[in-house]
Amino acid sequence: MSRLEKIICYCLEGKKWVSATLERPLCFKSLRIIKKLLLIMVVIFSPFIIWLILSINRELIVIMANSQWFLARFPALFATVSEHVNTYEFASGFNEAALGGLLTLFGVIVTVWYYHITRIQEVTEKRLFVIDELVQELKKNRKIILELENSKSGYVGNSTVETAKDGLFRTEAWHKLGADVALLPRRIHMRLSVLYGCLGRCTSVEDYMRHKATIERLPGLISDLHRFRTSLSKKDMIT
Repeated sequence: MSRLEKIICYCLEGKKWVSATLERPLCFKSLRIIKKLLLIMVVIFSPFIIWLILSINRELIVIMANSQWFLARFPALFATVSEHVNTYEFASGFNEAALGGLLTLFGVIVTVWYYHITRIQEVTEKRLFVIDELVQELKKNRKIILELENSKSGYVGNSTVETAKDGLFRTEAWHKLGADVALLPRRIHMRLSVLYGCLGRCTSVEDYMRHKATIERLPGLISDLHRFRTSLSKKDMIT
């Protein structure tokens, strides 16, 4: 095996190890905590970091203005600059401008941070509302399915199946929520779209039997919605 092939093998093994490590739940949680800690530290110390950068820039301007090398090559420019840079007014004016910029920056950071936290809370609350509405409606449809399976006379509750012009199943919540159902995970959203498409086309027992294979997956969708609801991070909610 050549040296290049050995390097490629080591790289592939390292990539597999990193992928396997990242797939571990504990490592993923640790990386998530580290990411949040770094973000908080950057938000808190960002004004001091920028103040340090501005101070270094000011000192660089002073050094360049007093440099003989720049003065020899750009005499007119750096002669004028050195007259103003070496005064007290330049230092105080530079500090005042930097302090005003830092205060503005800190206000922007706090505003963006508050908007981000509020947005997370709103999305989480809306997701919970969507899940609760859909689960409640799917449970009603599951009850109708049980009645259809147990009934041989063509009756569901107090209505006759053959005369169900509005459909056998309930789909009001799905249509009422509209675009909010897109807040759900893509896989669950696609499965719900297929399921409600079949439920909406069922106006008789024959339609139900034709789409029975898809409609029978309804209990599994209820379980997935419950699982997703419990997986929503409570840390995203502001209490």
